[in-house]
Amino acid sequence: MTDEARLLVAARKLESRALAEIHDRFYPDLYRYLVYRTGDGHTADDLSSEVFMRLLEALQNGKGPDVLRPWLFGVAGHLVADHFRRAARRPQVELSEDLSSLDGDPAREAGLSLRTRAVRLALQQLTDEQQQVLALRFEQGRSVADTAELLNKSVTAVKQLQFRAVAALRRQLGEWQ
Repeated sequence: MTDEARLLVAARKLESRALAEIHDRFYPDLYRYLVYRTGDGHTADDLSSEVFMRLLEALQNGKGPDVLRPWLFGVAGHLVADHFRRAARRPQVELSEDLSSLDGDPAREAGLSLRTRAVRLALQQLTDEQQQVLALRFEQGRSVADTAELLNKSVTAVKQLQFRAVAALRRQLGEWQ
């Protein structure tokens, strides 16, 4: 039995040592692969985490791979495809933050990173139209009338979309307020 096979047997028993070793062993290669495929370190980090979450879920359900590396990279490939499909359907709202302006406090930077990720995830839950309205209104600073014209919608419709989007974000991000 190979070392990887022994590791997989222990992981099927949900032994934390084995799960940690799988993560430590495969994460660097998986991350590099995902950076290459997505062109973005943050996205690669998120997708890497998702790969390992799916492994854990599969193992908890009594399923999972027969061989680790091909399974992990197969899941990663599917996640990349899903990522680009979602990105094509939804306009990205860029959150530009100057992290260099932080005072170097690791706890503050970690909190900012978690909040930024929470906001990005919450934005992805909005409809495409809601994302467009928020991007035009808050990212680009456009007026309601200008936004309505750009989206070929009435002023009332833009106001409703904005109200519903902000309300949804408040619900989803309530723990951060």
